[in-house]
Amino acid sequence: MPTIVNTDAAKYWTAAAPTWVEMKDSFDEISGEIGYRALERLALQPGETVLDVGCGTGGTTLELAKRVGASGAAVGADIALGMVERARENAALADTANASFLHADAQVHDFGADRFDAAYSRFGVMFFTDPVAAFSNIRRGLRADGRLSFACWQNVFANEWMLVPGAAAMTELGAALPPVADANAPGPFSLSDPDRVISVLTDSGFHDVDVVAHNDFIATPEARIPEIARISTRTGLVAELLADHDYDTRARVVAAIEAAMRARIENGEVRAARGALLVTART
Repeated sequence: MPTIVNTDAAKYWTAAAPTWVEMKDSFDEISGEIGYRALERLALQPGETVLDVGCGTGGTTLELAKRVGASGAAVGADIALGMVERARENAALADTANASFLHADAQVHDFGADRFDAAYSRFGVMFFTDPVAAFSNIRRGLRADGRLSFACWQNVFANEWMLVPGAAAMTELGAALPPVADANAPGPFSLSDPDRVISVLTDSGFHDVDVVAHNDFIATPEARIPEIARISTRTGLVAELLADHDYDTRARVVAAIEAAMRARIENGEVRAARGALLVTART
């Protein structure tokens, strides 16, 4: 069994794994393009070895394996065993021999010293209980002049695709605003402050840290509003709010989210802001 120190993250992602496996395509719509931009900034070369932190069901790892070619290798690591199991299945189906997967907590797992040319993550590095320890551990696995590239979310106000469903659900349920959380606590927005990202990576031994904001919109055609409203109840804040509610309450919340989205229709679609940070660094 792997050593796990991020116990809350392990518990959350283990429970969420079946939903993420089932809804992979929907989640890829949200994060895929930004993840691709982060991957491009890594500038992988054939024959290199790359680590994929928080690999999920392995799609990013398979793309990394393709980029480095048969003479290279990609290793995906994830804290949720269910994700890793599906990633291995996907690699077998794709007949990708140079991709392998670890059930591991990247904060403490011994990846081996000077093993990787590069490390990558698509929204998989915001949940460390001790990010300096985690990135220091990842850096130890990188060779001299190794590269790091990852994508993380900006704050919730820059991400209306999360904010609008959450606000609609809270209003419908009459839920009180949650207490203001520690901005540095593990969670989707723990690395939303560029200055904190630079500080964490510098304290972890990285240099040449570069943080670029990426802001765009997710456009949802009007016909897909019911589908997206249902999807938004399956994970994140809305799923937590609905955890102990019955079917009728869930249906009311879906309807409320639909109404909130329909109120934003322009020219046959709903545009919701999406904001991320694209981060690179060197050892």
